[in-house]
Amino acid sequence: MSSLPARGPRHPDPWSDPRLRAPSAEVWAAMSEAERRREEERILGVLDEYREAMSEGTRHSRPKINAYKDLGNHFGRAGRRVFLATELCVLYPGKAAIVPDLLAVMDVQDPERERDTWRVVDEGRGIDLVLEFRNLGKKHKDLVDNVKDYARLGIAEYFSYDCRAKVLRGWRLPGPDAGSYRPLLPQGGMFASQVLGLDLAVADGRLRFFKDLAQIPTSVELVARLQRMTDAYQDQIEVLESALEEAESARQGAESARDDAVGRLQSARAGLAAELLRRLADRGLAVSDEQRARIDACDDIGRIVRWLERARAASSVEEALSA
Repeated sequence: MSSLPARGPRHPDPWSDPRLRAPSAEVWAAMSEAERRREEERILGVLDEYREAMSEGTRHSRPKINAYKDLGNHFGRAGRRVFLATELCVLYPGKAAIVPDLLAVMDVQDPERERDTWRVVDEGRGIDLVLEFRNLGKKHKDLVDNVKDYARLGIAEYFSYDCRAKVLRGWRLPGPDAGSYRPLLPQGGMFASQVLGLDLAVADGRLRFFKDLAQIPTSVELVARLQRMTDAYQDQIEVLESALEEAESARQGAESARDDAVGRLQSARAGLAAELLRRLADRGLAVSDEQRARIDACDDIGRIVRWLERARAASSVEEALSA
């Protein structure tokens, strides 16, 4: 590990600190991977000096984390490979390092790979979108400095959300070679993001994302929706099982009622199985023919319900179908 430079007087604006400037593309190309790693650690060490004196506050951290989760869940369900990160150092060649609150890079080959920084030269591309959250920070930085700096870096879209005033603003490059942003004008209170393919708006006091005017559900809302659906199926199952018990105890004249209840129970099982397959598809989890046959052959409704509950968080179909 390289030794960090001795700490000196902090700059009033950390981004004016020359120690945060990344090497040029030519210098970077001439470095070995070990040298690049040492340079990366050096810049991160300088950033740590400033982070020690920073305090976000929950008004800043919670909206940022919520937005990260909302976008991650949405693109995960859509099966699209999008790299999202919060507070990640981005190294543009020959430029001062930037650390956006939230960044997005679309259609990345390996979005799940762990990264300490986004190295523009090594990745072969810069970032596509930045979303900054302001609580107690300087308004001039978010609404003036960032608008100039992010445009010069070629970041296609930039959004700024004022966590206290609940105000959202947005900017977009009019073309790939443009050096300055044009402000975005909301339509019906929504800002369209061409990068994300979503709309952004402030709804019920928080930043939300929309697709075709439909609100992208949060993690909590998704869980609640699945729980309501599961509860409804469970209620139906309990009613049907009760009907079966009554029909069995009555015996005489119960054959037709029992057959009807069995049929409805089988229909409920089929509905649960279909819902399970739909949930796995929404999560982007491919079901093999063997796994589909296993689901279709299962006549244990309780087990299908457990599979359905696991499917909301499982990372694979096999995990969701664990006993």
